[in-house]
Amino acid sequence: MHAILKLAAAGALAGLALASAQAAEMKKVAISTIVEVPALVDTKNGIVEALAARGYIDGKTITIDYQNANGNMPTQQQIAKKFVGSNPDVIVPITTPTSQAMVSATKTIPIVFATVTDPIKAKLISRYEKPGGNISGVSDAAPIGAQLDLFARIVPGMKKIGFIYNPGLDNALATLSRIKQEGAPRGYEIVESPAPTTNEVILAAKKLIGKVDLIYIPNDTTVVAALEAIVKIGWDTDMPVFTGETSGVERGALASVGLNYYAVGRVVGDMAADVLDGKKIGDIDAVMAYKVVDKFKIVINQASAKKMGVTVPADVLAEATQIIE
Repeated sequence: MHAILKLAAAGALAGLALASAQAAEMKKVAISTIVEVPALVDTKNGIVEALAARGYIDGKTITIDYQNANGNMPTQQQIAKKFVGSNPDVIVPITTPTSQAMVSATKTIPIVFATVTDPIKAKLISRYEKPGGNISGVSDAAPIGAQLDLFARIVPGMKKIGFIYNPGLDNALATLSRIKQEGAPRGYEIVESPAPTTNEVILAAKKLIGKVDLIYIPNDTTVVAALEAIVKIGWDTDMPVFTGETSGVERGALASVGLNYYAVGRVVGDMAADVLDGKKIGDIDAVMAYKVVDKFKIVINQASAKKMGVTVPADVLAEATQIIE
């Protein structure tokens, strides 16, 4: 009997040792975001699903440490230090501030960033092709070309686009540059109307009335803070108002084309899987999501369209992923 017990105990110990060895061999992925909002949660879910599709399943073949900073930058910096201390095989920061915190914390652990609008301006990378160093990732810059094509279908014959922005914001300037690049070959003129403060936004919008065919609001915190006021001007003057982010359509803008953030997460997760497979992070090209994700969200606000004197074509409505009545 004692011999049987000894054999059972030895077997149990061997099993524990094997499980411990397997746990030690499991690769670690550290994921963090500055705040949880639907688009960022979708991104995280896409990352986890893409990793699983490549065989990297949380709790089975890898361990995932997910941390949310709840909008607090000092907390985000503490999370970065914690991640570096645990020495994961790859860090996946979601958003620009989270990515900047991780880059400040380590120059050796591979980093795959997600949902960073302009990683070059954010000083995360110096180029998209083989960025070198310990970082690469995916930009969530707006699909401006697709947006302009949609707007042209809703406002036939459009030629002049009003652009309200805070010239002191880098992301607004980056969007202005891109909309000019995308608009020029299509024959569109971009009419700028600067608004350095939120108090100046309404005047900036009024200055465009009668001079443009539509108004475009970029993802500019200064201008977006007064979005409802701009929408009201659009209603009162039959001026179509479009936004660079689909969330603005829920607040009254006529329409927008946006990224599917779950699909963005899938691209990021595949990059992280490449790193886990042994690929050198600096040799992995950073990408703009709109160039590799072909399914966009199309959101239309029918109620605002009517108030702005616009009839949205039936074929556009048929393609919409969300219609607000």
